[in-house]
Amino acid sequence: MKETKNKGLRYWATAAALLAMTWLATACGGGNNDADAVALENAIQAAERSAPAGKRPIVESHIHFWQTTRAGGVPWPTPAEGPIFRNVLPPEYSAFAKSQGVVSAGVVEASGIVEDNQWVLDLVKGDAFYSFFVGNLDIGASNFAGDLARFAADPRFVGVRGYLTGPAEGITLSPAQLTSLRDLAARGMTLDIISRGTKNPKSQVQALCTAVPNLRIIINHLGGAAGPTVDPTWEADTRRIAAACPNLYMKFSSFYDVYAPGDVVFASPTDLASYKAHFDVLMSAFGQDRLVWGSNWPVITLHGSFEAQVAIAEQYLAAFGSGVRDRVMYKNALGFYRRHKL
Repeated sequence: MKETKNKGLRYWATAAALLAMTWLATACGGGNNDADAVALENAIQAAERSAPAGKRPIVESHIHFWQTTRAGGVPWPTPAEGPIFRNVLPPEYSAFAKSQGVVSAGVVEASGIVEDNQWVLDLVKGDAFYSFFVGNLDIGASNFAGDLARFAADPRFVGVRGYLTGPAEGITLSPAQLTSLRDLAARGMTLDIISRGTKNPKSQVQALCTAVPNLRIIINHLGGAAGPTVDPTWEADTRRIAAACPNLYMKFSSFYDVYAPGDVVFASPTDLASYKAHFDVLMSAFGQDRLVWGSNWPVITLHGSFEAQVAIAEQYLAAFGSGVRDRVMYKNALGFYRRHKL
């Protein structure tokens, strides 16, 4: 019993150290100064110390929380999404993720309601395991600058997910949108974006990357990879945007979307062979330093399990060696999801 207690104390001590180092990296500035490099290395070491015995660490870069029973409910999910239309809160994720090797997790806001950003920050306040938060704000909105400044007072607020719930016109790079994007970049923050099908086509994302070259951007969920075979247009677009935009990253996440017809109950394959061809394109295009692992829990539970998705990732990355595996599964997330002074 005493040993179990000691292990628990050690876990929380290292988790707190990881959060502290992440905040230190935020304060120290960009990736080219010595203090920041030291802070990042310390964060990596803290992650390694907090991994369960026999497992390499994982840093989760994409989970969602919501509470459908709150007054007013939530804008998404809706009853149409079935099993995920329920309360999804931190204790549920923490309970299984830590046993899988997750040592730190970042929350991505699923709601387009501005004040829901604060709700998530309050929800995980004081829990060092949830070390960063990507909010949801409309790029180009009249209140963007004020809201960003307000939420940025919390060091866990490292970036924004944009062009999802709005604006309705999508990526226009209007003066108002460019002002918002440059505000993000000046704060050393990040932009998460969906690009699949007709949602934020890669040509538009490339224009965005080019217009704001000092903004670090990450495309979520395999960039819209779909189907049992690689679509030549998707591959050409993916390779072109990766080559043209050194400030662009790809989230190695939500694998089951390759087969699932939207956010509905659908059993996707769990064997590596079903995904490998798409993974190979992304690894070739973005390389080991610009792929960032994430789960997209709980949405993935509509199509398969968290554990199976981790297993697919580990099996694929094993062929590249432990160094590449560690970059994709935790080091790149620690480097990307923090504020950089430019």
